[in-house]
Amino acid sequence: MDTANQSMNPLEEAQETFLHFESVQSYFEKEHWFLNEHMPGMYYGGRFRLNSSTQLRSDSLPGFLLLYVFAGSGTLIWQGSSMFLSERDILFLNCESGEPLQFRIAPPQMDCAMFFLRKDEAAAYYDLLGSQAPQLLTQPPSSDIEYAVRQLLGLIPIRSSLGSVAASKWIVSILSELCSLILTDKRTAEFVPDYIREMKETFDLSYQAPFHLEEFEIRFSIRKERLCREFSHYYGMPPLRYLNARRIEAAKDLLLSTNMRVYEVGNAVGIENTNHFINLFKKSTGLTPMLFKKNAPATVCGLHSPHKPDARPQ
Repeated sequence: MDTANQSMNPLEEAQETFLHFESVQSYFEKEHWFLNEHMPGMYYGGRFRLNSSTQLRSDSLPGFLLLYVFAGSGTLIWQGSSMFLSERDILFLNCESGEPLQFRIAPPQMDCAMFFLRKDEAAAYYDLLGSQAPQLLTQPPSSDIEYAVRQLLGLIPIRSSLGSVAASKWIVSILSELCSLILTDKRTAEFVPDYIREMKETFDLSYQAPFHLEEFEIRFSIRKERLCREFSHYYGMPPLRYLNARRIEAAKDLLLSTNMRVYEVGNAVGIENTNHFINLFKKSTGLTPMLFKKNAPATVCGLHSPHKPDARPQ
């Protein structure tokens, strides 16, 4: 698991956007994503595609920000420091200081979910982490955070007591798992050897490419049996199983947000044998790719994931 110190210089060609409470409020109202003011746990929430045309400006935001990146990348500048955000990153930030948030988006855009949480629900989790710095994590393949985020997005248009209760449930689920992952990662990060961490980062960033353990054996001059044993020790599964889990997570997103065929999705995530891809997917989810797509709630598959026929990884 990768955490918090992901920082870099601002992207040279990036576009800037600022977030402000009043602007966010009017944006959500315009898009019909405005939530009842008595909604437990959250002021507003929705899916944003941040780019040069996004107009959210000025200073403070309400409470706490929970942000999940579906695709794209950018740099967040806050309180004089910068953090690089990319696909599958989760940010948990205390916005009560009134400091402006500045995003510099790598073209063409950053596709993300943002939820503005009330203090009474989020503060206890934030305090549990024991730091006032932004909490940043890259979601591991074994995590269900993205699934919970999608469920929460799907509940936003539902204005009922039942919808409110369900939304509160998913907020707690996301925050609980996020805190558990961050605390576990903080405890183990200093002990993970650099070469094992590099293997994981390679899988996370380049999962579409073919990999063989012999490549890492040559790169690190360490026998593949030892690499496999140590990777399993630190990340809970062998390296190639971790890689396939990462690919299946990417495949889920493509199935829900594009009209790509099953074999195209398999190719896009690095599994060219379609039967093998279907078997791996079913083993992971209990469903074939087509059934997974068919059974997804309409709010997940359509309302917050607009049709993207050409959304193939570059």
